[in-house]
Amino acid sequence: MAARRRTPADVGALAANLLVDACQTDPENALRLEVVSSLALDLGRRLETLAGRGSAADSLIEAALACADLATLAACNLQALSDNDRPLAVAAVHLAAGTTQALIPLIELETATVNETSAENTLRDARSARWRADLAIQQVEGSQD
Repeated sequence: MAARRRTPADVGALAANLLVDACQTDPENALRLEVVSSLALDLGRRLETLAGRGSAADSLIEAALACADLATLAACNLQALSDNDRPLAVAAVHLAAGTTQALIPLIELETATVNETSAENTLRDARSARWRADLAIQQVEGSQD
């Protein structure tokens, strides 16, 4: 049996796991971090499912949007994490945002084979995912100043 080909969505799932790990050790913010961890787990499962679907345009755009959501989730919750756990969440932001960026050229390639209206909507979603991933990176860079 041949091994499944890896996709950028696999990296997004790894980023979700990093965020979950970062949320495990701060009792001061336990309730908030439990919610963040649960959301990250959900996004990670979604990305694992999408990774198994291959390179269809719909799967790629869903993965890009999920990674952008994950990057935003991690960036918005950095301040709730302990100093020891924050670097893991920052890594999750960068991995998720980078995965979003990596998926964009694949999405653009796949949209060449669909009808014009569908391609236009997919590319609009891709621009939205890119913008949100960029914003998450800016939040991280702003919090480190």
